[in-house]
Amino acid sequence: MENLIARVIHKCKSYLVKPPGVIPLAYIAQFLPPNPVVVEAGAHLGLDTLAMSRRWPDGHIHAFEPVPELFEQLSARVARHRNVTCYPVALGAAVGTANMYVSGGASNASSSLSRPKGHLTDHPDVTFPREIAVQTTTLDAWANASHVSHVDLLWLDMQGHELAAIKAAPGILQTVRAICTEVYLKESYTGVLLYAEAREYLQDRRFRVQREELPWPDAGNVLFVRQDGWLGEGPRRSR
Repeated sequence: MENLIARVIHKCKSYLVKPPGVIPLAYIAQFLPPNPVVVEAGAHLGLDTLAMSRRWPDGHIHAFEPVPELFEQLSARVARHRNVTCYPVALGAAVGTANMYVSGGASNASSSLSRPKGHLTDHPDVTFPREIAVQTTTLDAWANASHVSHVDLLWLDMQGHELAAIKAAPGILQTVRAICTEVYLKESYTGVLLYAEAREYLQDRRFRVQREELPWPDAGNVLFVRQDGWLGEGPRRSR
């Protein structure tokens, strides 16, 4: 019943009103081939995963979610979708294991590899009652092990670890066409890299800011698009 209610709410929002901070898939699609390879880090319950699977049935979504109970729900939600592969792993700056601060209270969508800081005062109804050890990998290490030659879209919701994951993937980043990422305007988590640094880093690598959605004082979402666009001579083969 809980999954049904969440699915109905998400569908109603998608048709009736754009939730604050969201960059619509319909907008992002214009910068991608029709069969994109997507990496989604921080897949949570799989609502965005499912939406991307349906929008790009000839593409492939690689969804990462390291919190075990969330991974189970993600896997169940997309089980019938053959163009989705799920991984119970956190993308990050290194291959190994790390502690994750698991969120609870008003939201189970704020878990992070970094210790909560400003988040505790900005969102006092969200708690972090426990830490768990999770497996971590880098985008480059995963791509090499999984024989993934390119990624068209990075969809990153990693609670402050987005830029760290990008910096650890110099190889696969060269193939990326667009990055839709959460960004931070203040230190919500200890050591989080802020939006200004992310923007500078990606602009130095020929990504431009295409669209900003910054409705909150502490965070938002930004779409970066490679300046030279997609230069293929037809749809690239998805994997």
